[in-house]
Amino acid sequence: MLISRQAVNEYLERRFDDFTWMKRLDRETLLQEINQFRVRPEFKTPSWLHQLVCFYIGMCHPQFLFLLDMGLGKSKILMDLITQRQRQKQLDHALIAVPRLINVDGWAIDMTEHSNLEPWTIAGSDIEEKRERLLNPKGDVTLIDYPGLHLALSKKEKIKGKGKNRLIKDDKLIKRARSLYNFIGLDEIHKLANTESLWFSIINQLTKDVDYCYGTTGTLFGRDVQAIWPQFYLVDRGETFGENLGIFRKSLFDVKMSPWKGQEFTFNKSMDKQLHRMLQHRSIRYDEDEVPELEVPKRQIIPRYCTMGEEQREHYLRALEGLINAGGQVSELEASWIRMRQIISGYLVWDDANGHHVMPFKQNPKLDLMESVIDEMTDSKVVITYDYTETGKIISERLQKLNINFEWFYGGTKDKPASKARFMNDPRCRVFLMNYEAGGTGTDGLQKVARYMVDYEVPKDPTTRTQTIKRIHRPGQTKRSLIYDLIMQRSMDKGMLEALNEGIDLYDRVVNHRNRAALRSILLGG
Repeated sequence: MLISRQAVNEYLERRFDDFTWMKRLDRETLLQEINQFRVRPEFKTPSWLHQLVCFYIGMCHPQFLFLLDMGLGKSKILMDLITQRQRQKQLDHALIAVPRLINVDGWAIDMTEHSNLEPWTIAGSDIEEKRERLLNPKGDVTLIDYPGLHLALSKKEKIKGKGKNRLIKDDKLIKRARSLYNFIGLDEIHKLANTESLWFSIINQLTKDVDYCYGTTGTLFGRDVQAIWPQFYLVDRGETFGENLGIFRKSLFDVKMSPWKGQEFTFNKSMDKQLHRMLQHRSIRYDEDEVPELEVPKRQIIPRYCTMGEEQREHYLRALEGLINAGGQVSELEASWIRMRQIISGYLVWDDANGHHVMPFKQNPKLDLMESVIDEMTDSKVVITYDYTETGKIISERLQKLNINFEWFYGGTKDKPASKARFMNDPRCRVFLMNYEAGGTGTDGLQKVARYMVDYEVPKDPTTRTQTIKRIHRPGQTKRSLIYDLIMQRSMDKGMLEALNEGIDLYDRVVNHRNRAALRSILLGG
């Protein structure tokens, strides 16, 4: 569909609200305004000034996004809003959707602390039980993870000619859910930024005509500015960035054709001020340094280096050549990228007719370096982070060999809340071995018992890096946080860290890189 220049101009020249002036209000002035509500608010726990600002905005605007750094109390804001809507007799039932199952447990605990609301949690693995609890809520606030919501509101459909089933959204079930919940909170809403996903499709339909809808996140987007549109659309139905993605792209992005990806959209940096102006319309942003009540000791990132063994180096160079020679084949690029990272971590993985194979190298300098760093921490608790499951296995085997008591937190952990609780409460449990994807968000509380983190495998993207570090460097931490990066010299580790510091996803850079000499230099740490 062609979009005219006139349509673009009208889109950009709309009138936008701006709530940044509210950051300058003092507590007394703000409380005077809040106390004029028809029903005077009551807060179970004291609110920081920025939380009062967000609460006031949320009561005045029933569709809004709160873009707050981790540790700034986003959950309390939503709980206070739900409580006030309930006291004003405007609430049927509230639904809070969170990224992972462990977040459900954390929200339930926070709800007990910050409100008198009764949580109705949806956990377990049985889909029918999830659906039953979702569609027959007994408490004030239903808490469910995004995967659970996706399963509860889907049905199976046979794929023609393949004899297999696939999940599709169930319109009837979604309609029933919409009739029950008139308040929806989307925690870590950046997880819904893929407009092609079933998650987005279901929640898009669920929030269509809801009375009150709020989104919270500290990481609205990483490198891809396009992630803004779906998040705002789910909340304000296009009031800020339009009702379709096309006008958003046409107005703020440059387009080019890629032989492998088709159309590629790159944000036009000359539109940065315009984008910022639009963002203020239905969102407010708070960084750590804007919250005077927040007192978090500084953090220190410490690099530790090791060198590859001869066998390891030989395999790494072969994998590098495979990546460089992959041309535009994304699948080959991905395979070579993973192989290189796993070699750096100390093992080879391959599949053949006889099955799946993992071969650890006889010498593993990075694993030895990890052991050395842990030894320096004496008996202190430490969080060790990694990316690939096989890496988690070799780390766990080394910890067992060292007789170090630990909890392994990853996708295969059966009882994640219990795993986290044991690390926090059992003085004998010294290490929390954590996969980035499983524990990078939602494992709140680690900062109360641990101030050390060892990044065995560096995250590939800045958002995951930031969220992971926040597990120990956030409110509640009373000591300086020390983050140790284990870096294999003359490898991609160095390039990944440099890219993270620049806010770049190195994998994306590698996939789209066209200069072989420069690519070789990056992946050899040159």
